[in-house]
Amino acid sequence: MYRTYKYRIYPDDIQEKQINKIYGCQRFVYNYYLSKIKDNGYISSRDNIKDFNINLKKNYPFLSEVDGLFIRKTLFILDDDIKKSNDHPKYRGKNSKDKFILSNSYSNIIFDLEKNRLELPFLGEIKFRGYKNIVKIDDNIINVTITRENTGKYYANFLYKIPDKKRVNATSIVGIDIGIKNLITLSDGTIYENNRYLEKYEKKISQMQKVLSKKIKGSNNYKKYKKKINIIYNKIARSRKFYIDKIVREIVEKYDIIVCEKLTTKNMISNGNLSKQILDASFTEILKRIESKAEEKGKYFYQIDTYYPSSQICSVCGNRQRKYKDLKEREYLCPKCGNNLDRDYNASVNIMFEGLKLHMKRINSR
Repeated sequence: MYRTYKYRIYPDDIQEKQINKIYGCQRFVYNYYLSKIKDNGYISSRDNIKDFNINLKKNYPFLSEVDGLFIRKTLFILDDDIKKSNDHPKYRGKNSKDKFILSNSYSNIIFDLEKNRLELPFLGEIKFRGYKNIVKIDDNIINVTITRENTGKYYANFLYKIPDKKRVNATSIVGIDIGIKNLITLSDGTIYENNRYLEKYEKKISQMQKVLSKKIKGSNNYKKYKKKINIIYNKIARSRKFYIDKIVREIVEKYDIIVCEKLTTKNMISNGNLSKQILDASFTEILKRIESKAEEKGKYFYQIDTYYPSSQICSVCGNRQRKYKDLKEREYLCPKCGNNLDRDYNASVNIMFEGLKLHMKRINSR
């Protein structure tokens, strides 16, 4: 099992210059060999590495100032990008999110939270800030990724391998219904509102983008204004992440068995009326985080079938009414037993019962 910790780092002028030199060399090599492949057809990463060592490094001496390991990794990434994409991947621009990885093969990675010390190869000791509630990490570092975001901030992402957690003796269960009106409705009646972070800033972003469109592309004023817009998007992302972290932590801490539906987000966003709201709500991210956190804590996580009609079935008597497939129907009223519930709450209870069936099947199959 793996876990990541993200810390903001504050490189000094010399360290920042070294980081940007690595980014620049990686970008140059990636674009050079991508162009070569577009002109001459596919070339393997092995052949590109050989060509880099024999020819490119001699023609461009500044490439020798960067460790060859970063270049080799870049060419492997290029190879993967070409195999993944039907068309050729895009060239890397200066404003793209840059990163490089330091693997655990470097024995001189020192990360000590108790002494507040971080030392990285090629950079030396560097200032950092991160989780105040974590005082010690005992697990082994797999690698460290140094990233520069489009806001100009630098981060170090530490990937750790942690021991598999023994499964808990399950004593509690919850069903989760995810939606747009209410982001999350639990089968215990708890509701987490949809904060619609993008919607709050949409008007401001639109106004700023209009101003940006009138500036000369590539000019200093253009770059400064572009950075201001990126800062707003970054603020939205951080607010959304903080809220998702809070939700996930509370649910996983409280319940041993967590059940939700499989969501086909790609199909859902094909609906033009809802696509922006679905992406803003980050359905996929929420489910990934719940699954990961549950695994880490030794809890059980289940996803029921995408097409299970959780909103159409009465959670008391099991009667099905197809009219509740329509999202406009917000109250569930069963004509058979008189059950009257909020649509999302009714769905979450049905999801919980379906998840209990999956759990019992798992236990009985042992």
